Amino acid sequence: MTTFSAAQRILVTGASSGIGRAIALLLNERGATVLANGRATERLEQVRNESADPSRMLLAPRDMTADMDALPAWLKGLSRQFGPLHGLVCSAGATWNAPMALYDLTKARQLFDLCCHAPLLLGGAFCDRRANTGAGAAIVFIAAAAAVAPNPGQGAYGAAKAALVAGAVCLAKEAAPRGVRVNCISPGLVQGPMMDATVEQLGQSFLEKEQPLYPLGFGKPQDVANMAAFMLSQEASWLTGQNIMLAGGR
Repeated sequence: MTTFSAAQRILVTGASSGIGRAIALLLNERGATVLANGRATERLEQVRNESADPSRMLLAPRDMTADMDALPAWLKGLSRQFGPLHGLVCSAGATWNAPMALYDLTKARQLFDLCCHAPLLLGGAFCDRRANTGAGAAIVFIAAAAAVAPNPGQGAYGAAKAALVAGAVCLAKEAAPRGVRVNCISPGLVQGPMMDATVEQLGQSFLEKEQPLYPLGFGKPQDVANMAAFMLSQEASWLTGQNIMLAGGR
């Protein structure tokens, strides 16, 4: 079983719900000190209260799309306040479905800001040698299966996640000489708020069409959390620049 020490501090964005929440709780359970980020302090406090060790679940509320130019300074400030970071998990995200004929530039920019620009800004800041713990430090970006194989209507969302994956591969090559690893996880449909939002927009028939395409069924947040914990650990010390498709056989 992958374990961490309290000296291994890991920043998790989007930690107040869904996949990010599951990752934050699992890392805390496995011994890490988690800096849990989300927009709503009240929801982050609920995560802390549910954690295995609340003393190692530190809250770092912030909107990832507010004053984005200051994101690198924000991460570096956390590393000065709490100590250099062992890991960064970027899980904050949103989805939106519309045919390419109805491409909405405003909505697309919002998706790129949250799903691509914010994670890459944080990733670049994390790779500053003063912000991380050195060789063995790791970044995990939560991308999406839509980055590789988008469904109809996922053009803008898939493009934002594909851009994140491309940026992550480049960052992995730049950071490798310092022993810092960078990888992506691209989940398929995972039960939680984003799946619920998709069903609300597209209707229940969407799930009925998708279900036969998943031989192992739809994913659970814990499935992604387990992969993220592995990628952050020394058990994955030879893994970098990869985008792992995690989609139950789809």
